[in-house]
Amino acid sequence: MSEGTKLGEFKDHQAFNTAVAREEDFQNQDSSATKMGELSEFEKSLYGDDSPAKSSKSVTPSSTTESSAAAAEAAFASEQSDYFENELDRLIVDYQEGDIIKGIVRRVEKSGVMVDISFKSDGFIVNAEFSNDPDEVPSDFLKPGDEISVFIVNLESKEGYTVLSKKRADYELAWGKVNHLAKTRDTIQVKVNSKVQGGVVADYFGIKGFIPASQLLTDSESDLQIFVNQTLEVCVLQADRRRRKVIFSHKQAQSKSQRNDYEQLINDLEVGEVRPGKVTSIKDFGVFVDLGGVEGLVHISELSWSRVNHPSEIVKLGQAVNVFILGVDRESRKVSLGMKQLEPDPWVAVAEKYKVGQVIEGTITRLAAFGAFIRIDDHLEGLIHISELSMEHVNAVSDVVSPGQKVNAKIIKLIPSEQKIGLSLKAIQRDAAAAAVASALEAPSSEDA
Repeated sequence: MSEGTKLGEFKDHQAFNTAVAREEDFQNQDSSATKMGELSEFEKSLYGDDSPAKSSKSVTPSSTTESSAAAAEAAFASEQSDYFENELDRLIVDYQEGDIIKGIVRRVEKSGVMVDISFKSDGFIVNAEFSNDPDEVPSDFLKPGDEISVFIVNLESKEGYTVLSKKRADYELAWGKVNHLAKTRDTIQVKVNSKVQGGVVADYFGIKGFIPASQLLTDSESDLQIFVNQTLEVCVLQADRRRRKVIFSHKQAQSKSQRNDYEQLINDLEVGEVRPGKVTSIKDFGVFVDLGGVEGLVHISELSWSRVNHPSEIVKLGQAVNVFILGVDRESRKVSLGMKQLEPDPWVAVAEKYKVGQVIEGTITRLAAFGAFIRIDDHLEGLIHISELSMEHVNAVSDVVSPGQKVNAKIIKLIPSEQKIGLSLKAIQRDAAAAAVASALEAPSSEDA
């Protein structure tokens, strides 16, 4: 029976001796083991002449690896620290009850609206806190993804969400806008709630304002009840939040709207256009024509190619006319119009139709101290100077001719470029006298007979 090996003894001495001999042979080999911090022969063969061992400053691979690892670890730790700090800053917001913030609609439910406000919990707006108008239903106006302004009522309710109010946010923001509008006089839309003594009460996002009867566009005899439940465009005349006093004006808003329309209309006018209009006023110097919100003047000289004594000879009050845009001064808001430009210019063909020395028949239209005007045709008028009225001395034009009288006159001057035709009655008389003398000279005397 073989005896077992005691504790601390080898059972096979021969195996132990063999193992020791192999260890000694390994240590005697040329490729001895590499010590800590040294390069192995294989690593040296990779570096060649540029091995760290030959450099002026020896750095062992192990030390390089350790320092690189340490640097990488430090950079990673710093990056992670920055990341978590940024995430904490993003998640932790310093909201206070009473703040007005922006939120994104998540869901629109029957009982209210769930809103993402970038807080630890979502916010919720009950229907009663959505609008001052009880007829407004959130589902009619909102959808997921819409951005809205909300008022923080309670940061955390018993149910775990933040209590919000949209109508209170609208109210606060509306006061800021009303104060601004009192300076700019820009217009807003308000809804009239009720009639009171001396005017009506209107609502603007929960702010009650007064519109005096004098600031409403209505007849003095009209019942103000007609404005109740109507939406009106108004300007803010006065705003005092401390006293909760706001005064609106419907009349000034309309005037401002009309001014804006006027600016648009006058900017749309272009020289050379033909526009329809209506005669609104007749003056001695011309005619005012409404072009649909913008009035322009047709000077008396631009009414007709013929001479006009008074504009009422050409147009009547309220008459619809077409006018030619002669000029637009947008700074002074003046528009110059013409009507004769819509008819052929008779002076263009004057040189072809009339010649100097030609005798024409015309009608005396009016008298002046220096002569008489004679109408040659429907659109042409010439002048008979007082010196050309008679071969005799003339003290007054009316001594020779009168308005409406038809006469024959001779053309003695023709300048189409200056729209001038000079005529003479004296030349007719002189020609007649010369013809009589010539006829007398040609006639045989009694002695010759």
